[in-house]
Amino acid sequence: MTEPLPSRDDIARLADYVGFRDTRMRYDTERMSAEEAQARLISAYEELRVAEEALRAQAEAITDAERQVEIERHRYRTLFEFAPDPYLLTDADGIIEHANGAAAEFLGVPGALLVGKPLVNFVDLRTRSEFRAHLRGLGSNIRDRVLVDLTVRDGRAVSVEATATSIPSDGERPRNYCWLLRDLTTQRDSEDSMLALNRSLNARVAQRTRELEIALAGEQAARKEAEAANRIKSELFARLSHEFRTPLHAVSGYLEILQQNIHGGLNDDQRKDVDRIHQAQEHLMALVNMILDFAKLEGGLVELCMAEIPIEETLRGAESLVAPQFAKKGVSYTHRPGDSVLTVFADREKVQQIIVNLLANAVKFTPAGGSVDLDWRVEDDVVMVRVRDTGSGIPEEKIEEIFEPFVQVRAPGSLPSGGTGLGLAISRDLARAMGGDVRATSRLGVGSVFTLTLPLRKHTSAKLSAPVTEN
Repeated sequence: MTEPLPSRDDIARLADYVGFRDTRMRYDTERMSAEEAQARLISAYEELRVAEEALRAQAEAITDAERQVEIERHRYRTLFEFAPDPYLLTDADGIIEHANGAAAEFLGVPGALLVGKPLVNFVDLRTRSEFRAHLRGLGSNIRDRVLVDLTVRDGRAVSVEATATSIPSDGERPRNYCWLLRDLTTQRDSEDSMLALNRSLNARVAQRTRELEIALAGEQAARKEAEAANRIKSELFARLSHEFRTPLHAVSGYLEILQQNIHGGLNDDQRKDVDRIHQAQEHLMALVNMILDFAKLEGGLVELCMAEIPIEETLRGAESLVAPQFAKKGVSYTHRPGDSVLTVFADREKVQQIIVNLLANAVKFTPAGGSVDLDWRVEDDVVMVRVRDTGSGIPEEKIEEIFEPFVQVRAPGSLPSGGTGLGLAISRDLARAMGGDVRATSRLGVGSVFTLTLPLRKHTSAKLSAPVTEN
C-alpha cells in the first residue's frame, strides 16, 4: 500500500525543520519524476521521525534528572533539618541563609527569623571584631575551625567550636559557607563526668582489690590452721593407736596364757568368758589398726611396695582371712577364678587389705542366708575385681558418702553394724595411691557391687610414699 503524498505546506515545514530553509526544495514535476519526489519526501519524513524520537528521549532524560535532583535536594534538606547538631548556611559575608532546627533551638530564635541576620550578631561583643576578621580571611575550598563565644537562648555566653566548610560557586569568591556548631560546655561537662566516673570506678576497684587481698590472706591463714589441725589430729590418731595397741597386745598375751591352762584349768563358763574377751580384744585391735592406717594415709606416711603380683593368688589369700565370718553368719560365698598366672603392678599387702575390707563389709550388711560373690576380669589395661552382695542396698544419693571417713549408711530400722566407717575410705585411698580406684553401684532391696580397679602395667616406682587422695 502506497502512503499518501504530503502537501506543499508539509514539505515546507519539513524543509524548515531539517535545515533546508535557504534551499527549499522545489516541487517541479517537469524536472523530476513523481517517483523520485515521493522517495525524497519519504526519506525526509523518516529523518523527521528519528529527530522527534531523539528529542523525546532527551526530554525524558532531562525530566528524570530533574526528579533525581529533587530527590537529592529533599534528602539533603531532611538530613540538614533533622541533624542533631546545629547547622547554619551563610553567604560569603556571614548572612544566614538557612538554619536547621537544632541551630534555632540552640540560639533560641525561630529558624524563619534567623534567615537574613548576620551570624556575627550572635557572637559575644568582646570577640566580634576577631570573628569578623576570621570571616574575611576565609577562602574557597576550605574547612576551618574557630572557637567563639555565642549568646544562646538563655542570654548566657557559651564557648562554641564553629567549623566552616565552603561551598564553591562559579565565581572566584565562594557563594556561601556551611557552619557546624559544637557546644564545648556540654563536652567539658561530659568529660568531667567521665573523669569523675573513672575516679569512682578506680576507687571501687582498689577497695575491692584490698577486700579480696584481705579475704585471701584470711583464707590462707585458715588453710594453714586447718592443715595444722589436721596434722595434729593425724599425729594424735597415730599416737593413740600406738598407745592402745601396747596394752591390747598384753591383753592378748594373757588371754592366750589362760586359754593354754598354764596357771590351771578353766571351767566351761570361764572358757566362754575368755573367748568373748578374746573376740572383743581382736575387734578392738582391728579398729585401732584401721584408725592407725587412716592416720598414716592422711599424713602421707604410707609406703607402697609395688611389684608384679599374681592377682588370683592374692585374692585367695584375702579370702582366707574373712572365711570364718561367712561361716559364722551363714552367708554363702562364691569365688569365680581367673587366669592364675596373670599379674598386676601393685602392693600385695595393700591389695589384700582392700579385698578384706570389701568382703568384710559385704558380710556385715548381708543377712543370714544371703550370698556374696567375687569375680575378676581384664578390660583394656585394667583388672576389675567385683564383690557382689545380696544385702539391703544403698540409696543412690548416698553412694559417694560411704567413701567418706567415719560415715556408715544402714537401712531404716536396722541395728548399727559396728566399726568406725573407715574401711571404704581407706580402701579407696589405697587403691588410688596404686593408680587404681574403688567404685560402688547399688539397688535398694537387691544388693551392692563394689569394684576395685588396678593397672596391669607399671605406672609408679617400686617404692614410694602414698599421697592423701581426696574423696
